[in-house]
Amino acid sequence: MPAPETFLPLNPLEFRILLVLAGGPSHAYRIVKEIEARATGEIIYPANLYRRIRDLLERGLIEESGSSDAEEGGRRRTMLRASELGRRVGKAEARRLEALVMDARGVRLLGRA
Repeated sequence: MPAPETFLPLNPLEFRILLVLAGGPSHAYRIVKEIEARATGEIIYPANLYRRIRDLLERGLIEESGSSDAEEGGRRRTMLRASELGRRVGKAEARRLEALVMDARGVRLLGRA
């Protein structure tokens, strides 16, 4: 299995997708709604989201986990989940970002939250 650090830094939208999937399997529409709920005022464009999902699938960071049991809007949705590698990469990215924030606080660029 490749080292998680070889995938860093992640695109912010890719990291957000992994954050949503850390809570369990989901489908793309629910991923968009979760990201929009967490990111105040940010609009997620479907083409960008699906491109990022495709890239994460190709790199093995997420995987399909079947389709939704309940039909939504008259169609079944493909469920996605973070792979083991994806969970490790997400943790490594969170640690990387945390270190950057700590550095910013150290030079008083950011206050204590």
